[in-house]
This record gives sequence, C-alpha cells and structure tokens, in this order.
Amino acid sequence: MISKESQYNFDTMVKAVSNNDIAIVSCKDSKGREFEVLCVVTENTDGGYVYLPFGMMLNQPLYSLMNKIKPPDNLKGEWYWDEE
Repeated sequence: MISKESQYNFDTMVKAVSNNDIAIVSCKDSKGREFEVLCVVTENTDGGYVYLPFGMMLNQPLYSLMNKIKPPDNLKGEWYWDEE
C-alpha cells in the first residue's frame, strides 16, 4: 500500500519515539521559508547531538487539503472527512 521508503521512515519514527530519541527541528530553506523536520536524535562520542532527518511536517493545516487528496481504492476502512 505504501512505498518501501515510507515504510522505512515510519519504522524509524516508531523506534525513535519508543526510545524518546525524536525531535521536531525548525529549519529554513535557501529562500528563508520556515519548515519543521522530524529527526532521530542521538549522542555522538564527544557528547554532542547528531540529528538524522527522516520526514517533514506539513506546514499548512491538514484540514485545508480536504477534498484535494484521496486515499487509494484498496484502503481498508473509510476516509473520515467529507468528499463534497
């Protein structure tokens, strides 16, 4: 149903959350626009932190995407929001 890359990122997120090794980091792109990145966080041998980005947060409210995205036809269950 989802790509192998998405499944790998999801598995990484689940492991990081279960170990309390996850952070949302506020970043800026080359044009100065702000966005948030999900990162796995670990300590390096010097006692500093290492951040491994693996996903981006949606910057717009998900509600505004209603009626613009559709689940795949083979999704088991129902799509919760209205499809007007």
